[in-house]
Amino acid sequence: MGSTTMEITRDQWAVLRDLYAGDRTSLTGYDLLEFFINFQPLSDVESIKIYTTDQNWSVHGSYIIIHKMTKVSFLYLDTIKGPLKDLGSLLCAINIKGYHLINAYGEDFKPLVEQYWLKRGQDLNKLEHQGTVVYHLPSSEVQNLKTEDVNPSHKVDYLGEEHADLIDQHWAYRSADSLTLIRGLMAHHVSAGVFNSSGEPLTWCLRSPHGSLGNLYVLSDHRRKGLGSMVVRFMAKEILKTGSEVLATVVLENKSSRNMFEKMGFRPINTLYWAVIP
Repeated sequence: MGSTTMEITRDQWAVLRDLYAGDRTSLTGYDLLEFFINFQPLSDVESIKIYTTDQNWSVHGSYIIIHKMTKVSFLYLDTIKGPLKDLGSLLCAINIKGYHLINAYGEDFKPLVEQYWLKRGQDLNKLEHQGTVVYHLPSSEVQNLKTEDVNPSHKVDYLGEEHADLIDQHWAYRSADSLTLIRGLMAHHVSAGVFNSSGEPLTWCLRSPHGSLGNLYVLSDHRRKGLGSMVVRFMAKEILKTGSEVLATVVLENKSSRNMFEKMGFRPINTLYWAVIP
């Protein structure tokens, strides 16, 4: 780490989390920090560190989370009222080796990511800010969702760790670390699927570290039968029980998923971006 970095020790993570309690619809706020407070790594290689810009972090809330895995690292960053240039300097001061992803940053953070990209000697023309729509379903509307089965032989139920391999096999972003990531999400968040009469999952949905619905997938032979919305309704009610807001993230170009969420009453509230850093 560079000389301008300061680590927030684990015993202070709850203080940082509580600074973000005022907006539970933020993907880089309370629920993300709560996830990592409770998270237990599944291997000795996996680690979580939180860095900040200076000793006044309990006022401005500036942070960068680094979730390091075997082959890839995941970065999350945000601030409540700290200077963006300071957060950008912190990002550039962090020496991360190898492939990593910067997750869920807003429009205002694009220049920080671009500065970081250039510092790593990359061609700016090759940087992709991959857009994602953030959807929100108000709590009052979650309570009114109907959860009737689309097909009497299909039932919604919780996923078990025995389903992690199947989910990984169908994940568009499968990697050397994706199975470990999926297992971690399933261990610390609710996850569910629609099962046939033989107990085989036809559809599934996980909850991301941000707390949003993600990794929604329907096996190809069972699409356009209402199974996706069926599992989303179940997940929404389960998330509501935890006191969190019901959020979903959908890639901008995925019109079918966006239409499904909008028909269910989800409203777009933000556009956030992801960047892959080689």
